[in-house]
Amino acid sequence: MSADPHAEPSSVLPIVRHRTAIRRYRCSRPVALALADGIVTRESSVFDYGCGYGEDVRYLRARRIAASGWDPHHKPDAPIEPADVVNLGYVLNVVEDPAERRRTLAHAYELASQVLVVSVRVDRTLEGAADYGDGLLTNAGTFQKIFGQTEFREYLEGVLGRQTHTAGLGIGYVFKDEEAERRYLANRAFTRRLEYRTDLIDQFARSAVARRYVRVANELGRIPTAEEFTGYAKLVEIFGSPQRIERLTLRYVDQAAFEGSRSQRREDILAYFAMLRLQGLRPPPIGALPASIQSDIKSIWTSYRAAQTEGEKFLFGMGQPDQVRTAYASIPFGKAVATDFYVHRSLEDDLPALLRLLVFAARQIVGEVEYDVLKIAQDGRALSFLSYPDFDADPHPALHHRVRVYLPRAAYDIREYGDNPPILHRKDTLVAPSYPQYEKFRRLTEQEEAFGLLSMPNIGYRSAWHYLLHEKGLAICDHEVIESNSRPT
Repeated sequence: MSADPHAEPSSVLPIVRHRTAIRRYRCSRPVALALADGIVTRESSVFDYGCGYGEDVRYLRARRIAASGWDPHHKPDAPIEPADVVNLGYVLNVVEDPAERRRTLAHAYELASQVLVVSVRVDRTLEGAADYGDGLLTNAGTFQKIFGQTEFREYLEGVLGRQTHTAGLGIGYVFKDEEAERRYLANRAFTRRLEYRTDLIDQFARSAVARRYVRVANELGRIPTAEEFTGYAKLVEIFGSPQRIERLTLRYVDQAAFEGSRSQRREDILAYFAMLRLQGLRPPPIGALPASIQSDIKSIWTSYRAAQTEGEKFLFGMGQPDQVRTAYASIPFGKAVATDFYVHRSLEDDLPALLRLLVFAARQIVGEVEYDVLKIAQDGRALSFLSYPDFDADPHPALHHRVRVYLPRAAYDIREYGDNPPILHRKDTLVAPSYPQYEKFRRLTEQEEAFGLLSMPNIGYRSAWHYLLHEKGLAICDHEVIESNSRPT
């Protein structure tokens, strides 16, 4: 297929039947992830290929990012032009002809000088849809090709012949510029520990909006939600992902929370080399790394090659259950239950590097997913992202859904929980003492132990737990055990 950016739009991107663009009032999830991951910056040019009504283009332009777009229905006369980053958002689903779908993907990749961001619908059923070609025909008369997550990744790699980085369910990054790809992986490895980002820490300290956010956190005694802070969108624009904002905020709630050590820096560097190896990439020249990391490498290893060699050996520890268990044994936090280990998301960066590498490998399969608690099998073969939407507010939050990743098979499944979901106990064991509500969680655990509640069987599900409280004439109000008026007679 020709890469001519001035090709006739109708021959490049035919959208069959009644493609209806989705009206949004914020940016799409693929663009939000690209911003948070540093794929799109103020130095980037962005082209939205199949931009619909143009919400993403307007959102980026409002943030002083050079962005343009084309759509066969809503902007058919706009030029199709190259850019650093090309976004192909939820377009492949609606291209009915498989050959044209491949050409559309290939052309979008040709337009990108650094990276293509691709998103599709995955693993969703459509009520009342009929089989049509290799997809479905909806009640509205539109074609939809629904991909599986693994199918999506294999499709991109098969058409483009390049490694796909999974950013989220149905969202992938395909790099053309190897240096940009290395920067992305270095970001994933090194910016997870804030010791390497003194510039970011200083910027957060100077930012008026960040200082206001910290004040609200201190007032609430927890991390504010986006709805509780009017400047949250500005924070995300400046500092990236919600997880990074949380870590930066906790740093100023408790300065000791993010202190690093030489051994942690060594592990981070090993994890970085292992991540590169997992992606089939060569390490960059040492001079391309940040100065602080160059200094660490020179002070810890006899040579850059020695550091790389140890990183390769470190990677193979993922497949060694004994090494994974040794990593668990070194952790002063978290909760072990049977053959699994549980920890809150706020402590992900404080996990030993081998366990963080397991999390990284899981994200290569499912990307970024919403979660509150990590559940890691003690043999390192499986990892689950658990969503407890009311983790802070509910004394015993209910599990809403989980995404379980089977690492050796590179497979996953999603389960949602209904009327009698599993619930959490001993929340204090999942977080650090610096966590804003740690003391409240700890006092509740002590009270429940004193009443003998936590030694009872079958308390892991909500209905059994409520029945036990009723039988003992107890209730829990604002993380306090109280006498209940409904004590049985």
